[in-house]
Amino acid sequence: MASAAPSHVTETIADRKKQRELAEARQSGAMAPAVDVKTGAMINPHNPDFITKRPWYLGGNDTGPSLDHQTVAKDAKDRVTLTLNSADLLVKEERRKLKEKQKKGKFEAGMWVEAMRNNKGPYRICQIVKIAKKGTQFDLKYEDGKIERKVKFKPSKKKLFNKPRIRMTKTGARSIHIDVEKHGHESYDSKRDTYHGYEHETHTKRIEKTFAEREEMRKQLREKKKKERAENPDAQKEKDVVSDSDLDSDVESGDDSDDDFVQNDEADRVLTTRLARQGGVGGAQMKVTARNLRIREDTAKYLRNLDANSAYYDPKSRSMRQNPNPEIPNDEAQFAGDNFARISGDAVNLAQTQMFAWDATEKSGTEELHPQANPSQVELLKKKFQKKSVDLAVQKKRKVLDKYGGQEYLDGSGGLATAVDEEDNNAAASRQQDKIRFGVSTVNQKYSRDGSILKGGLAKPKQVALESKYEEDIHPNGHTSVWGSYFHMGAFSWGYACDHSLIKNSYGTGLNGRKANDKALLMKYGTGVAGSAALAQARGMLKAAPSGQRGQANGNFEPPNNRSKLYGEADPKAKIDQNEVKAALEGYDKKQESEDTRKRKYNSVETNVDVTEAEMEAYRLRKEKSADPMAKISSDELLDYK
Repeated sequence: MASAAPSHVTETIADRKKQRELAEARQSGAMAPAVDVKTGAMINPHNPDFITKRPWYLGGNDTGPSLDHQTVAKDAKDRVTLTLNSADLLVKEERRKLKEKQKKGKFEAGMWVEAMRNNKGPYRICQIVKIAKKGTQFDLKYEDGKIERKVKFKPSKKKLFNKPRIRMTKTGARSIHIDVEKHGHESYDSKRDTYHGYEHETHTKRIEKTFAEREEMRKQLREKKKKERAENPDAQKEKDVVSDSDLDSDVESGDDSDDDFVQNDEADRVLTTRLARQGGVGGAQMKVTARNLRIREDTAKYLRNLDANSAYYDPKSRSMRQNPNPEIPNDEAQFAGDNFARISGDAVNLAQTQMFAWDATEKSGTEELHPQANPSQVELLKKKFQKKSVDLAVQKKRKVLDKYGGQEYLDGSGGLATAVDEEDNNAAASRQQDKIRFGVSTVNQKYSRDGSILKGGLAKPKQVALESKYEEDIHPNGHTSVWGSYFHMGAFSWGYACDHSLIKNSYGTGLNGRKANDKALLMKYGTGVAGSAALAQARGMLKAAPSGQRGQANGNFEPPNNRSKLYGEADPKAKIDQNEVKAALEGYDKKQESEDTRKRKYNSVETNVDVTEAEMEAYRLRKEKSADPMAKISSDELLDYK
């Protein structure tokens, strides 16, 4: 076989030298740049060769310099996009052409057929790879990848085999290769369409054929049973007696219940007789009819509340998570939503187990606990943890009781004493003794002269509660409530609930006194919340200074209404007498000079000194501003500017 001619021309050294000199001349500007023969546009001479030259593997004739191989083809067929419908129509058209070829019996390359490998049955699915000698020999490729060459359509006459080696098959339409580039580009949806090329007519025919075969089998079975009844009438009577009994079983009526669709005249007559004899109920045929009906004795979820704005019903999962009737109490509602079942029964324990596994993995830092993968391990660890928690709580209570005592005075109805005595065998007896200890039993008994009990001996002792050592229902001094009925958190003391007075044996002042006491307690002690007491004290400190202090004694100072204006940043709008500021500055300087303890007088320390606005202004003018970066720089020092 002669070798194929190369798709590119070999260049000599002289040709390459000329091309290189031409390219250098075009880059330097000595010669005009090359022009695209198709578009007429100039080609940049500085483009590298791998961009300008057409690759040899693309083929084609080089008519001149061009950059068409760098652009996307702009043919009309490439701009067509195949949608879902167009792609389906294309597949159906190819399938129709293939069926026509199969009817004609014409074989082509690429067609799927059935053939006998090595001239031995059975037929196997294969694909025609090549046809030679006017369609008499074929190269077949089977599904396992093996290729059989030069297969004849008909077997040799020596073997006297009448069946052809190759025949058409229905599976020829199962794999249709369509060259999409000839028709256009497939869209994103058409490439990923699950029902691409689906034909509902073919599916309908296949289903109809299947049901027709089943119906034929039913008819044959009915004819067979009818023939058996005609041959053995005694056996049929015994079956009727068994089916008329009250046994609710389908075993006896299994032979009669195979046909669920058609009943002959004899069966209808038997059914009518049974209905008349049993009052409308019973019989094997009645069982068949009743079992095929859909009896809904319960109410559907979507019929609980017909309001469109009520709970949402998901028809796919048949679930209604919310309560359709929230106005009905849960103990009276027949259906409270699917979520109600999720928080009842073992679902709560399962959620608690899952939470325990997450917490244990997070806090212990060990390997992850998985309730679904290893449920036994998680349940065992959970039980150990719960038992250990209860033991620690009991030990803590025991330590408190051992240290302070008083266990014998605790109640027996689930209190501390119950928690401590959980492990004792006589826990129930101890709880009963505790109940008796907190009550007094009184029995009215009468005795005769000889000492025998006449009355009350066998009666059950009546338990009466012990009287309290405190006075009850006594309202002294006009109060309407007892002492200790009110507790103030800020003062942390008891009082009367009627007027909120914290003084015992005080006179009741009613509603007006209650308002006054609440206001006074709020100013003095606060509300009991953290920080409220300090806030109440701070409010008291901000009150105006009383008369008799230094400013009032001199007669030239009146305390401002808001003393917070004195502190903090200076108010630029404030008007201060400059003479007072000057006098305050002199006093401030003298005070700084007398800071030496050796020069300070014996009675120099002043108390209850109130600061005036002028003194505060003098302090601001004299204080050292350590945070100011320019404070330590003298006026004659030069700075470097950048």
